[in-house]
Amino acid sequence: AIHLFNDQGTKSVSTNHIAAAAGISPGNLYYHFRNKEDIIRAIFEQMDIYGMEQYLLIFHEAQQGSLEAIEQTFVMIQKFNWRYRFFKRELTALIMNDGILKDKFNQTHRKMLGVVHQSNVAAVEVGTLKPLSDRDMSLFTEEIWLVALFWLNYLEVGGEEVNEDTLTRGIDLLRNMLRPRLTEEALISLSQKENSAGT
Repeated sequence: AIHLFNDQGTKSVSTNHIAAAAGISPGNLYYHFRNKEDIIRAIFEQMDIYGMEQYLLIFHEAQQGSLEAIEQTFVMIQKFNWRYRFFKRELTALIMNDGILKDKFNQTHRKMLGVVHQSNVAAVEVGTLKPLSDRDMSLFTEEIWLVALFWLNYLEVGGEEVNEDTLTRGIDLLRNMLRPRLTEEALISLSQKENSAGT
């Protein structure tokens, strides 16, 4: 279903298409899922679990709040968005037409805002970000999450291909957003990374 939705969109794909692609009868599919909405909800639950697993993996390699962890998280979110790109493309329509899915999405949305907020607080504690007021921290959290969530949509709507270059530009955009809020130590580290990358 994910493969078909990514390629053709949810409207063009029927449960019969999904059953055929899975190599099962429509009746067998209906035993597990009553309709296409059930399948999309199940995919969203998979997205929720997979996304959090990928997020936690980063902190086995990088300290939470470090510049490296922030950048790795951004890349991870873009790869996640590409894996489930149909959902991001049709986000508004999908959640506005399904109250159950909308509730699930809003719960995840609030949870992820909390995760980004926690990461930003950790970044202050480890000396990556300068201290922020509660209001500035809240706004900065939304700013980071907004760009991370919709960078691929921005590329596709603008007619740009999603590739290593455009993902790297997303990292450059993130760094540009972070730069005014970085500590002197973090700025030095960022400058060294950019110089070594030839930017």
